[in-house]
Amino acid sequence: MPTEAQFCWPGGDCRLFVGVGLNPAQQQQMAAVLATLPPLVKPVPLQNLHLTLRFLGQSSESQARQLWLQLAAATLPAFTVRLDELLCWPGAKVLCLAGPVTDPALQQLDKVIDQAAALAGYPPPQHQLHPHVTLARQARQRPEPPITLPVLSVEPTQLHLYQSVSTPAGVRYPILASLPLQAGYSV
Repeated sequence: MPTEAQFCWPGGDCRLFVGVGLNPAQQQQMAAVLATLPPLVKPVPLQNLHLTLRFLGQSSESQARQLWLQLAAATLPAFTVRLDELLCWPGAKVLCLAGPVTDPALQQLDKVIDQAAALAGYPPPQHQLHPHVTLARQARQRPEPPITLPVLSVEPTQLHLYQSVSTPAGVRYPILASLPLQAGYSV
């Protein structure tokens, strides 16, 4: 994982998003959930679990660096989000654990990311922020009978710039850059 000062660019244009990772204990909680999913869906590998804050799409290195410089110069508040609802988004065919935006710090961080993205030339977001962790793909509906879900309280300490890389073995999400979130920041 890159340190704060590093910005590892793999070359060429890349498909990017801004998000946060899950800690090892949360990954294990999600492993138990993934094991209970029906066979018709494709579970997301544990190492790919993350909470997306802003999808950016195809990006050049200069555009991504400009975004990251804007974010590095901004106040990035630490936040908490409670994920407790299983949703199926049939258009995207994903099953996810989601929750509402209730923490003002997350609302502020979302604004900061949107402003930095706009200054770097990214288009406005297609959707309002809806915190979620994608659990499975190829999902057309929620599992029946309903599966038991833990409540996941995500309290990240770092913001990451992820690359989405499609490979014959599946999608990977390497981290290209990271910045600390500032605990105790009041909005």
